[in-house]
Amino acid sequence: MTDERSMDDRKDNDGGAFSVIDKRPVFADDGAAPPPAPRDPSVVAELRARAEEAEKRAREISAAYRKIEEEREAFRERLARDLDRRLDIARADLMRKVIGVVDDLDRAIAAARGSRDPAPLLAGVAIIRDRLLQILASEGVEMVVTADRPFDPGVAEAVIAEETDDPARNNVVLEEMEKGYTLRGTLLRPARVKVGRARSPVGGQAPS
Repeated sequence: MTDERSMDDRKDNDGGAFSVIDKRPVFADDGAAPPPAPRDPSVVAELRARAEEAEKRAREISAAYRKIEEEREAFRERLARDLDRRLDIARADLMRKVIGVVDDLDRAIAAARGSRDPAPLLAGVAIIRDRLLQILASEGVEMVVTADRPFDPGVAEAVIAEETDDPARNNVVLEEMEKGYTLRGTLLRPARVKVGRARSPVGGQAPS
């Protein structure tokens, strides 16, 4: 009795019911990873901004590259057109000069029809030939000189070999059958020539 009253007295003195707080540590389940910490919103925004800036820069570089390629192609086309135009102008100038020579030939032929003397026609044709050679020379065309010179296969083609008793005329151009021409040092057409060959001595070989 006494103990029960003492318990009742303590309850009255404490003011009623009491609560219990569990302070034991809580452990995570074995093998379970801790939840990720939330990322700072400002960091996410900065990364997104950097990615967008990089994409924008890549698009600008790609557009600039395409523009450079387009300008380069347009430059090539302009250069090709300019070169073609220059060639056409040069070709037209040359043709105008040649047409003038044809006019001279027509006049010489007309004069020859009314004349019994071939001398004026011959003189006129020689003048026309000289004029044509002057036109060719103005364009950088030069005649290859081979007559009475050692045969050079780089500028001439031997079409006839003629035996000679003179050893000094061996492998020398005796006659030009067709003249050769160069254009600014480049061979346009080789000369077609007759070349001397020293006559072989009896029972011996021809000198080289």
